[in-house]
Amino acid sequence: MKTYVCGHRNPDTDSVASAYALADLRRRLGMQDVEAVCAGRMSARTKWVFDHFSLQPVRAVRDVYIRVRDLVEPRVPMINADMTLVEALGRLEASGESSLPVRDSKGMFCGMLSPAKLLSLFISKADLSIPVGRAPLHKCGLVLAESERVHDIRAACIRSAHNHFPVVDDAGRLVGTVLKSAFAGEPPYRMILVDHNELEQGVPGLEEVPVIEVVDHHRIAFAPTRAPIRYTADVVGSTCTLVARMYRAAGERPRRETAGVLIAGIVADTLLFQSPTTTDEDRLMCAWLEKICGERAASIMEGMMAVDSPLASMGAKEALASDAKLYTECGKRFMLAQLEETHFALFHRHLAGLAEEMDRTISSAGLDFMALMVTDPVRGNSELLYRGDRAVLRALPYRKGPDGTLLMPGVLSRKKQLLPEIVGSLS
Repeated sequence: MKTYVCGHRNPDTDSVASAYALADLRRRLGMQDVEAVCAGRMSARTKWVFDHFSLQPVRAVRDVYIRVRDLVEPRVPMINADMTLVEALGRLEASGESSLPVRDSKGMFCGMLSPAKLLSLFISKADLSIPVGRAPLHKCGLVLAESERVHDIRAACIRSAHNHFPVVDDAGRLVGTVLKSAFAGEPPYRMILVDHNELEQGVPGLEEVPVIEVVDHHRIAFAPTRAPIRYTADVVGSTCTLVARMYRAAGERPRRETAGVLIAGIVADTLLFQSPTTTDEDRLMCAWLEKICGERAASIMEGMMAVDSPLASMGAKEALASDAKLYTECGKRFMLAQLEETHFALFHRHLAGLAEEMDRTISSAGLDFMALMVTDPVRGNSELLYRGDRAVLRALPYRKGPDGTLLMPGVLSRKKQLLPEIVGSLS
């Protein structure tokens, strides 16, 4: 069974790097068909990491909804329209199915070959050597598109009198057959979550797929599971720290390139060990990885920071979405975004556009408020742009700057410093 390893939406470097490295570890330890994926577009800085170590970037996915194509039953044969009726009926009998899909010479779906539909030919003793394409075929009431989401059509298929359904691609070519029983079966793949454990922060469709493992360093707000799962969590600055520790515990040594990717995740999330979330474990694991990789953490961080800033290379909408997390606390629904910029001047020049886009996001996503934290990891300070519920704004302990942003000297962590203040203002 396929297993995906995936971080949170709007993935940062720690999220993508930990997914990549954990997928590699699971394959080493015997798990079959494991793939790391990225829940959205990879940032330019994360892409730099993979390019720097000559690695293929993690594949981006929009969602993990189960599609009709995932349920196609390969054991159900298809009938070619130029096959003789005798041959086709022999194949139908051998399959044990009540009907089989028929395709023409171009692969287009023609209909279903069904004994009931052919009864008149048997009664009239017609020539059974004629091609199937000239015989009466049953036109199935439900023809499924391979890209359709299963949860959109499950009820209609279960109510149908038919036991299986033909599947076509966007051009109408026959792809195969889905059995009705597949809609009640287990999903065709599983998930391992890294760097998050909340469904709202996960890739869309996550609620439909069994989660078999979580590796995370955030608060635990995971939904109950039907069966026990492996859960690794600790108070460290980076999920990559936990994955590196898992390599050591398993007696495995990552490849040089994988060690470099893990270093990038650690220094990105700890801001090169300046963030208050940093622990001795982060430093210890990074030192071990440096020996394997042959590169210093500081040089990898310098390379990432040299990549164009988000505000210089993206529009307001894309920049806000590049690292934003959704929360629900005390009956309030809100989003906290974070960007890293080495100079606040660029942030100030984009204030109006960012504020307008935040207002649109609040309206379209049904939020109570939204905040953008812009962090200068070199100088160790942040500034906050806030939109929405004014009561929360008034409760925050930060001094207002001349252009309306909130000044946050010494604040670097969204998780450990900003989020507790936000939650405290709601209670």
